[in-house]
Amino acid sequence: MKFNVADDIFRKIVDDSDTAILYAEPSTPKAVHAKEYLVKYSNQKAQSFFSIFPKNIENHPLEELVNYDELLILANKVLETGYDENFNIIVKEADSILNYHVRIKPFSKGLLFELAQIKPKFITDKESKLPLGSAKSRNRELEISNLFGIRVLDSNDSIICYLKPIFNIKGAVEDFRIDYINNRMREIANDDSAFIEGQTILEYYPKNAENGVLEILAEGYISGENKEYTKEFIFNEKAVWLATKAVKMNDGLILFSKDVSQEKKYEAQLFLQNRLLSEAERVANIGSFRWNLAKEHIKYSDNVYRLFGYDPNEFDDKYDRLLTFLHPNDFEKVKSSFKEARKNKSKSDLVFRVYTRSQELRYMNTIAECYQKEGNWYMVGVIRDVTKQIEAESILQIKNAELKRTNADLEAFNRVASHDLQEPLRKIQMFVSRLHEEEEGRLGKRSQGYLSKIKYSSDRMRNLINNLLSYSKVDEVSEQPTRVDLNDVLNNALEDLAERINDLDAQIESVSLPVVNGIQFQLEQLFANLIGNSLKYIKEGVQPKIKVIGSIVNGNKSEEESLLSNINYVKLQFIDNGIGFEKKYQEKIFEIFQRLHGKTEFSGTGLGLSICKKIVQSHNGAITAKGVLNKGAEFTVYLPTLL
Repeated sequence: MKFNVADDIFRKIVDDSDTAILYAEPSTPKAVHAKEYLVKYSNQKAQSFFSIFPKNIENHPLEELVNYDELLILANKVLETGYDENFNIIVKEADSILNYHVRIKPFSKGLLFELAQIKPKFITDKESKLPLGSAKSRNRELEISNLFGIRVLDSNDSIICYLKPIFNIKGAVEDFRIDYINNRMREIANDDSAFIEGQTILEYYPKNAENGVLEILAEGYISGENKEYTKEFIFNEKAVWLATKAVKMNDGLILFSKDVSQEKKYEAQLFLQNRLLSEAERVANIGSFRWNLAKEHIKYSDNVYRLFGYDPNEFDDKYDRLLTFLHPNDFEKVKSSFKEARKNKSKSDLVFRVYTRSQELRYMNTIAECYQKEGNWYMVGVIRDVTKQIEAESILQIKNAELKRTNADLEAFNRVASHDLQEPLRKIQMFVSRLHEEEEGRLGKRSQGYLSKIKYSSDRMRNLINNLLSYSKVDEVSEQPTRVDLNDVLNNALEDLAERINDLDAQIESVSLPVVNGIQFQLEQLFANLIGNSLKYIKEGVQPKIKVIGSIVNGNKSEEESLLSNINYVKLQFIDNGIGFEKKYQEKIFEIFQRLHGKTEFSGTGLGLSICKKIVQSHNGAITAKGVLNKGAEFTVYLPTLL
């Protein structure tokens, strides 16, 4: 009876204890490494802690009650060594966070688990001088040591904090308490360490549950492996990127976090620049590459692959793979060029043919240079698809050959026109003149008319040949452009036309004209042709009046679209009061052999204004015409000015 009372007394003492006591035995008797423990006894505190009901205690698996991996690992260790194990855990119960000291020790056939709640204690000693060797002195030394450590941690550029895991009732990590953090967070979030310490990571920054941080830290704590991650955080509406390394230490995690916001900014800028460069390469139909000459691998931009008809990174990036695309006749040339560039570290500029993925033959141009960095030699360059340029050059060469043949024919014509055609024409004119002198008075009126027509036609033929020669030789002038005063040009032209001006009693008005860069004799021919044209197409019974006006205009303010907008021009206006012409002839009037009147009405070959246009164009200018029938005409010339 006494023993029963004693058992009840001790059971009462154990059940009323604030320490959770639980006894479990391995499911396999005498097992050193048990995979399962069966609960044989638990006091009321343990039943409350683990939510165990007395009727379900017997042979209840321990792992269904608690999910602390460390607890099961240490249980096996105690079972094997026979020595006690002690450690601390943090558990969240309702709205409270509690610290427990856990002790596992061998007992009977199994293990005894004790979980006692720890009340936090803080060192509050403010004494500055304590006797050496006393307990207080040792505590003070410990404080000084801790203070020194804190100073060191606070001087670090990284954010350093120590976290203790918080487990739910099933033993899963659901949060971490911040036991310590250095003062670097003040610079980032404007929060003091004292404000942060004691909070959990979810209390301080709730989004840690969404951004994956809690999951990463929990995994690192359970596995014991180091974890690294970079995440964006928002503090005071400002984005901050932190690169963190989490290391398990004792029964918690120590975190080293570095502010990499600037690096992330540069990284974003670099990404944008690379994206823009990639798009620019695609638009320009070029690609780029970088080659460490000590290795066989070449780093290509995405568009290099596209030039060969592939998707980015679809073919091997070795040097030998590039050679497989080459046209057989260009293989040795390309290989030799790259070999020389690698050996002499020289610049390479090479055009070669390749076959794309679809077996299309394309021309590629590679321009590359070598440079040295950190003891290694690199080659960087661009690859361009120049197929269109090559084809255009081929067409241009064909056109140039045709032009040379045309010019040769024109030169032959000039020789014929200047000598072979004029020689028989001179003889015709000479014999017509002798016939007219010798047979004057003896020829009939009809025969005399025939003779006059022959003389007129031969004279017209001579003028036509001379004008054709003038037209064809406008572009063949070897004389270099010089500074030309247009006042001198006008005076010389009027002097050549003086007899005609006097015969018609024509009135010529002009203002002071500027200077231009040009060929003087051609400009004199231009003035003479335009003024002579006005003297030719006069109205009967009206005194001819011609105005020559000069001014300076800017290309973009002129009505003439063919002028360049960034330079100034001399604007010359030749205005007359002659017979004019209809608006529909404004463009045709400058065409070669274009005549608006019959041969019997006005003399001429139809080449005068064509020569004017060619002279103006050879001076990089423009000429326009406008007229009103029976009221007059106006010719406007634009020549680049020296101003």
